[in-house]
Amino acid sequence: MNFQDIDFAAKRPLPGWLLPSLALVLVTLSWGLYRYVALEQASAALKSQAVSQRQVLLRQSEVPVSAAPELPKERVKAINEAIVSLNTPWPALLGGIESARLGDVALTRVEPRPKDQSVLVTAQADDMGALLDFMQRMSSTPPFVRARPVRQELVVEGGMPRKQATFEADWEDRP
Repeated sequence: MNFQDIDFAAKRPLPGWLLPSLALVLVTLSWGLYRYVALEQASAALKSQAVSQRQVLLRQSEVPVSAAPELPKERVKAINEAIVSLNTPWPALLGGIESARLGDVALTRVEPRPKDQSVLVTAQADDMGALLDFMQRMSSTPPFVRARPVRQELVVEGGMPRKQATFEADWEDRP
């Protein structure tokens, strides 16, 4: 018995676009594979370079480092005083002074003394009672713990006499 290819439909040739499409896909895949291999090689080179740089740094760190020269005591003291001065709690101090001050008291000077944790406050008012009330309110307003008068005087400005007082108030650091 003889078997033959029995097909009732005519065979169609392959479309003309199929071969160029396959060639394009093959070229694209080979280009992607080439770029992948190149990137892997570059990554390996960078890793080996980083390892060698680490080894160089480790060898350099094994070299003994000489101690820093000792600073003179005067300079150390000046640095510490500057740090204390920079750590003055300005927002708390000014907030406490302003909350203790009433409208009839005018502030003329605020001089912090961070080393002693105190502040000199000079204020003016029409009568001494208002200034003393201000001092008492300030001594009970945080961050201040006590206030004491330092100087009282009569100031004449523009023909108007006003009372002026200087108070020293101690503050307390609160975290």
